[in-house]
Amino acid sequence: MFLRFALACVALLPFAPAVDAQAAQKAETQVTLKTGMPAPALSVEKWVKGSPVASFEKGKVYVVEFWATWCGPCIAGMPHLSSLQREYAAKNVTIIGMTSLDSRGNDLAAVEKMVAEKGDGMGYTVAWDTARKTNEAYMKAAGQNGIPCCFLVDQTGTIAYIGHPMNVDLPLRQVVAGTWDIEKGTAMLADVKTRMSAIYKQVDSDPAAALKKLDELVAKYPDVAADYESIRFDLLLATNDFKAAYKLGAKLVDAAIEHKDSAELNKLAWAIVDPEAKLAERDLDLALCAAQKAVELTEWKDGSILDTLARVHATKGDLAKAIELQTKAVEVSSGQLRKGLEGVLAEYMGKKAQ
Repeated sequence: MFLRFALACVALLPFAPAVDAQAAQKAETQVTLKTGMPAPALSVEKWVKGSPVASFEKGKVYVVEFWATWCGPCIAGMPHLSSLQREYAAKNVTIIGMTSLDSRGNDLAAVEKMVAEKGDGMGYTVAWDTARKTNEAYMKAAGQNGIPCCFLVDQTGTIAYIGHPMNVDLPLRQVVAGTWDIEKGTAMLADVKTRMSAIYKQVDSDPAAALKKLDELVAKYPDVAADYESIRFDLLLATNDFKAAYKLGAKLVDAAIEHKDSAELNKLAWAIVDPEAKLAERDLDLALCAAQKAVELTEWKDGSILDTLARVHATKGDLAKAIELQTKAVEVSSGQLRKGLEGVLAEYMGKKAQ
């Protein structure tokens, strides 16, 4: 229905990163930084959030992510990185959001403003690059022109993975466990990406076939099973296997609450109440639990998440509560988001007047 971004795409999907034009213009055809090589030192003018990282300490793991305030995919991925930081904080993992001055308005003031506004929504370390030196040492050297892009640095200071941060889950998990093999892992990621592309092509046209392909993927690569439970939930709903779907959904909601993952909670709730889904059975209690917790985690400041909670109450038949929540969603939103939310508010008010 409305502005529902599918970061359902969890991991290993063919994301389209935003292009850093300044980096693209300066990019060299010669790639001098690859996986398996030592990670370059960081050059940081200011640590905007979190404790400074003077160097990559032996025995510790780091994810260095390059982003900008104007980059929509970067912003959409912030809850995912925050969730990973919380999950791995006790396992000597530090996630660093690295950003620098560019021609599209990404300056230190804009970065500090966004970090302050996001709060726990950026629950990891944030650094301001020194005259793009770190950007050049990593992004330019690796031939990477699109953001977000991250570099996973293992316990020996070696780059174990380069790519989209939404795809870092499996490499990170195995690096922490000491089981990651760069060559084999890279080949596996490529195969999984190809298989997931095929699955997503059939999600709408033939969800049963897509579910079968997902089962085949998980059977071949058991280590990725946990990364695809969210899409499995969607496919179970699409194939009308509601008993299995809501049993899995309850586990996913519990896990998302544990990880304080508001984006995942919002996605799960919306999957249940999306009016376009035309589901024969809707577990509205599960949707309410997920949506309410997502609102609490975002401190009632995210219009899109408030919109989901309002939709849950509307679906339950409580239009008065839906109007109250949708009004709040409009108040905390702006731009196109606000216009869309106002349209939904008008929908609820019209139904209540009937």
